[in-house]
Amino acid sequence: MTVRIVTDSTCDLPRELVEEFGITVVPLTVIVGETSFQDGVTITAPEFYARLRGSSVLPRTSQPSVEAFQSAYRSAAAEGAEIVSIHISSRLSGTLNSASVARETLKHDLHVDLIDSYNVSVGLGLIVLEAARAAARGAALPEVVATARRAMDRVSVYVAVDTLEYLQRGGRIGRARSLLGSLLSIKPILTVQDGEVAPFERVRTRARAHERILEIASGMPRAKDLFIAHSDLPDLAESAAARLAPSLPHTAIRTAWLGPVVGTYTGPGCLGFATLERE
Repeated sequence: MTVRIVTDSTCDLPRELVEEFGITVVPLTVIVGETSFQDGVTITAPEFYARLRGSSVLPRTSQPSVEAFQSAYRSAAAEGAEIVSIHISSRLSGTLNSASVARETLKHDLHVDLIDSYNVSVGLGLIVLEAARAAARGAALPEVVATARRAMDRVSVYVAVDTLEYLQRGGRIGRARSLLGSLLSIKPILTVQDGEVAPFERVRTRARAHERILEIASGMPRAKDLFIAHSDLPDLAESAAARLAPSLPHTAIRTAWLGPVVGTYTGPGCLGFATLERE
């Protein structure tokens, strides 16, 4: 039986990969001022950052509705497919709860395996991508689920944010709260641990933070896939990918925008990466 992959828009996967593997992406909502947008559907990442830079009001976000997941699941299972639904960490969003309620309401009509990725953005995206590859190979449901869960243990995420203000004001700062009160010149490098944001290092300047991100990434020779992710730094991300390529010749290196929902909490000027190690 065919297996279809469902995720949410915080995966930040490039559209070409979503289309190549037939992944269903349920959008979260970002509210800018008085206007609501569907993440990646009615507002693009470049459009969002242009609005963010010109606004003094922090955007808000909202998880997908139960009805949105019901519709996505019915559509994905239209030809009798089974579904593996993989989502942003439950410690960062209520998205998984909406998906769980939707699954419960449809349990007599279709089968959905629900996975909490304990990750976010392209960290989540790499888990989704690995599951989608297994499904594309014709793997049965148990194998696709097992592939996703093994991938969860092999994903690493590191990100240099220009400021902690957006994470703090958005209530997603997690263990990185310990960095608050640092000197203004300190630029934090963050990671994801146990499904929440956690501190990794502090450096003195933005340039050093970006350089440190590349140093960490270049020290991961076992990486199968690597995403350079950014919030409105496309040229820097492309040059970073080009710089990493010689030191990681066996790694598929791609760039990705941090989408509007994730960007609400990182703010602009963010550079990071996520890797998936080989088994």
